[in-house]
Amino acid sequence: MLSLHSYLIYCGIYAIAIAVPGPGIVAIVARALGQGFRATVPAAFGCALGDLTLMTFSAFGLALAAQALGELFLVVKLAGAAYLVYLGYKYWTAPVAAVDLVPADARRGFLAQYALTLGNPKAIAFFVALLPTVVNLKTLNAIGYLELCAASLILIPAITLAYAAFASRARAFLSSERARRRLNKGAALIITGAGIGVAVS
Repeated sequence: MLSLHSYLIYCGIYAIAIAVPGPGIVAIVARALGQGFRATVPAAFGCALGDLTLMTFSAFGLALAAQALGELFLVVKLAGAAYLVYLGYKYWTAPVAAVDLVPADARRGFLAQYALTLGNPKAIAFFVALLPTVVNLKTLNAIGYLELCAASLILIPAITLAYAAFASRARAFLSSERARRRLNKGAALIITGAGIGVAVS
């Protein structure tokens, strides 16, 4: 079990790291702008699972293994980046009416966000470098690990879905066809930019 002091410090730093807009937040906001709030829910949990995976690597002493698998993480990162660019293209070329008529693919949204999180340098740096400095991994037991899992499963959906709710509310005000077309183009540029940013980072 973690000490309350260590756990609060960890959660505070973790919440800040999540809230600072990075590729994951940008992807969720773009999805909310293009498809609405409901489409972001699977993506938010994909992000949470990605963080759980990275946290588990670090918590169980696999940080060195994660670093040794740098090429694998590069492949995952580039795959996530390519998917974002593809999604940006789809938003750019989609007819205005088609965005609401085509339901969000929950599985693709989940997997894309999971892959994006695994390849996110900010997430990797946080768990590989900062987690061991805040939490004593040598004395970490099953209860402490579950506490770390709870932090990911609570903080990531809460923060990312707050961004998504704000973006989807802004989307609701843009009901004219011209405004929606501009919104689609803007979402396309944002998500494509995020993909390019992930690829070159």
